[in-house]
Amino acid sequence: MSNYRRLAEIYDAIFPERSRTIEEWKFYDDSLDKSKYYFKRYAGLNTATGEVLGFGEIWNPPWMFHPRKFWLDEWVDPKHQGQGVGGAIYAKLAREMQRLGASTAWMGIREDMATSVAFARNRGFSEKMRGWESTINPLTFVASKFEAYSQKASRAGIKFSNLEQELQDDPDCYKKLYELVQTAFRDVPIPDTPTDTPYEQWVAFEMKNPNLIPQGYMIAKDRDLYVGTSVVWRLKKEPRSLYQGLTGVLREYRGKGIGVALKLRVLDFARRSGFDNIRTFNASTNEGMLAINLKLGFKRDSAWITFEKNLA
Repeated sequence: MSNYRRLAEIYDAIFPERSRTIEEWKFYDDSLDKSKYYFKRYAGLNTATGEVLGFGEIWNPPWMFHPRKFWLDEWVDPKHQGQGVGGAIYAKLAREMQRLGASTAWMGIREDMATSVAFARNRGFSEKMRGWESTINPLTFVASKFEAYSQKASRAGIKFSNLEQELQDDPDCYKKLYELVQTAFRDVPIPDTPTDTPYEQWVAFEMKNPNLIPQGYMIAKDRDLYVGTSVVWRLKKEPRSLYQGLTGVLREYRGKGIGVALKLRVLDFARRSGFDNIRTFNASTNEGMLAINLKLGFKRDSAWITFEKNLA
């Protein structure tokens, strides 16, 4: 637990706007099926004092799984940055990638972190894609301007529900939602070919997530068929903020106002529940969702760059 505490301290010092609790770190670690997906975290220590100065991770992303392709993360205590700690941790990760026969590595770095960007480029990484975080205040959002989208969806025969209601009404809720999420996610821009997350892994990550809010997990239905979803997650260290996850609609149901209507229901839930901030992330090439968010009034914030290194 002491390493989790130090991990949370260092991460929060670097990204105070994305802070995580110890319990959240443990949940993500414990939920990953390590019999299928590789995961290893290393701590960089001061050999004289034993103090943890930083951490490095190497793991297979389940949503674009390939046994020889890995995501890398590094976090160094800001008080010890510029002292070679990050380089030493990366060297350890590089040796591990060599041992595993890695063909591709990715890193995600915020654009305004110039030292980290240079660190990646100096080690042979190049930009693969980028995206933006953006935010909106549900308490000041004026929903009446967008009523036409919900009306359009209703005329197409679409009904709206949420996970709380569906769990009561439909014993096949999880399986139907799983199929919808996997299908919709295939159209989300990511650095590599998308792969379906196995059902058990998806349940562990999403349905068992303690930050799940069933009332804020919106579902669009055409009779009994789930055709769209939009979900927000609780942020334990930011009790008045939410993180907007996937908003997706099946291809054959797009253009019917469903995506905007789902987002409107998320915003209404957040407003009624007293949340004053929703944060989301979209790839720069996800033009459809970027257009929806801009229309609704999301304000673009930090850009994040996905760097890629070909090791084959």
